[in-house]
Amino acid sequence: MKKIDFHTHIYPDHAAARTVAAIRSRAGVDAYTDGTLAGLKKSMKAAGIDLSVVSAVATKPEQVPSIQSWLTAIRQPGIEALATVHPAAPPDSEQLEMLMNEGFRGFKLHPDYQDFFVDDPRVYPLYEAAAAKGMFVLFHAGVDRGLPHPVHATPKRLAAVHSDIPELCMVVAHLGGEGAYEEAETHLLGRNLYMDTAFVLRKTPMPLLERILKGHPPDRLLFASDSPWTDQGEELQFLLQLPFLTETDKEKICFSNAAHLLGLGRGGNF
Repeated sequence: MKKIDFHTHIYPDHAAARTVAAIRSRAGVDAYTDGTLAGLKKSMKAAGIDLSVVSAVATKPEQVPSIQSWLTAIRQPGIEALATVHPAAPPDSEQLEMLMNEGFRGFKLHPDYQDFFVDDPRVYPLYEAAAAKGMFVLFHAGVDRGLPHPVHATPKRLAAVHSDIPELCMVVAHLGGEGAYEEAETHLLGRNLYMDTAFVLRKTPMPLLERILKGHPPDRLLFASDSPWTDQGEELQFLLQLPFLTETDKEKICFSNAAHLLGLGRGGNF
């Protein structure tokens, strides 16, 4: 089966070394690539991953145009990207339509770095606009080791968004929130939203990991590594060897769920 990594990060070549070093120092995490596009492609080849989805966060509204141009430029066979937006200057319906026409099926929000609480009603018009266009939103969830306080996107707050705007296609990263696994189990498990495995797959206590992966619908789970902050190959092999997942579950988690969100055919087309 083909394999899609739904949550990865790279940086422009001129800034990659500096950015990776800063995040490593601030968050206390290792990097498993050099943070460049070439580094990601090398990692994918070694891991046996066919497509990686790249996301980038604009921390200020004025950064959106340049980051979006870069995201558009890096798209190629094997590399997909999510759009970037900032809730302080949200795109209007026409701008979202343009992104859709360019092939962007969703966008990433990072409430910690963008300084908003995920269930703030002032952000709801952006969610509603995305829902009206059929776009999904990938939300950072739980603690971010590089910016740990406050946590702007707790599982409970994300559940409130889902209850208030159930038509929004939500992808909640880090299995509902790093450092908040029990809260995610209580508030998010079983809801009609996606969760990805980025960064936390091998860090979640095994009994809890089994409850989450077996308790959430298998067609609402996405394999993700958070590369370069984990090793893609090690994350993928860990998932594929989990004894409590069926082969059908693994195919959905590693490929078909992501292919559906990205608008790809079952054959992949990449």
